[in-house]
Amino acid sequence: MFHKNLSRRRKALGLTQEQLAQRMNVSPQAVSKWEKGSFPDTALLPELADALDTSLDALFGLEPNGGEPDFEAAVSRAFRSAAPEKRSAMFMQMMYTAICTYNPSWEPVGRLPESFACENFAALKADDELVLMRLNPDLRYACFLEVPEEGIGPYLGDTLSMRRLFRTLSDENALRIIAFLGSGVRNKMFSVEGIAKQLGIPPQEVQQILDRLERFGLIWRMKADFAEEQRTVYGNTHKIPLTMLLILAKTITNYLRSVNPSIDIWQRGVFRVPDAEGIEPLPYWEENEL
Repeated sequence: MFHKNLSRRRKALGLTQEQLAQRMNVSPQAVSKWEKGSFPDTALLPELADALDTSLDALFGLEPNGGEPDFEAAVSRAFRSAAPEKRSAMFMQMMYTAICTYNPSWEPVGRLPESFACENFAALKADDELVLMRLNPDLRYACFLEVPEEGIGPYLGDTLSMRRLFRTLSDENALRIIAFLGSGVRNKMFSVEGIAKQLGIPPQEVQQILDRLERFGLIWRMKADFAEEQRTVYGNTHKIPLTMLLILAKTITNYLRSVNPSIDIWQRGVFRVPDAEGIEPLPYWEENEL
C-alpha cells in the first residue's frame, strides 16, 4: 500500500519523480525505488509526508480515505490536544494560513507573524469568499463570508430593519447602555432606574432605548417580585453578531492602512446583478512577445 499510495499522491499533486526528489533533496532514482518496492530511511518518512502534504497514516494505508489526508480529523486532533488557552491562537493561525493559500505566487506555508509595528490586517477578496482578519494580539478576529452564487442581495432583502438598527446604534446613549449591560456577568439583570442612575441618563430615555433593543433581540426582559411589587428587569443576550458589528464598525473608522496578505482575485462583486457582463481579463504575455 505504501508504494501505491506514494505514487498516487505524487501524481495527484502533479509532481514528477524528479520534482519530488528535489523537494526531498534525494536522487530521482531513490524516489523510483520507493515507488517500486523499497522504503525510505525512517528519518526521511516525516519529510516525505510533508513534501506530499499528507500524513504517514495515509501513505501506509491506515486512513480510510484512499490515501488523501483527513483534514477534518487532523484539525480536530490538533485542537483537542491543545490546552484551552492555546486554541484561539491556533484558530487564528489556521485562518491566516488559509488566506495565504489563495495567493497564486506563494509557495511556502503562510505563518502568522508574532509582532507588528502597527495595526495590521489580512484580507481576501475572491468571487466566492470574503475574509478579513485583524492580526494584532491586543484584539484579533477573523470574519469569513462564503458568497452565494446569486450574491448577498437576496439575503439582505428589505433594509428597513437594518436602518432601524443603525439609527438606534447612532445614539450615543444606546451604545453606552449596550456596553453597560454587556459588562456584567451572565444572567445579571438591571432595572430601568438602576441603569439610569449608573449612566446618568433620564429613565424615560433609558426605557425608550431598552424597548428598541428588545425588538432586535439584543436584550431580554422578565418580571421579578420585590417585596410585594412586580418590576421589569433587563439583561444582555450577548448577541455575537452585535459584538462583531461593533468591532467591524471600529475597524471601518480606523481605515485599513496595513494589509498583509492582501489577496485581490475577484471578478464579481458580492451584490451580483443578474446577467451582468464583466470584462474578460487579457491573457498573459507570451514569453518572447515584445
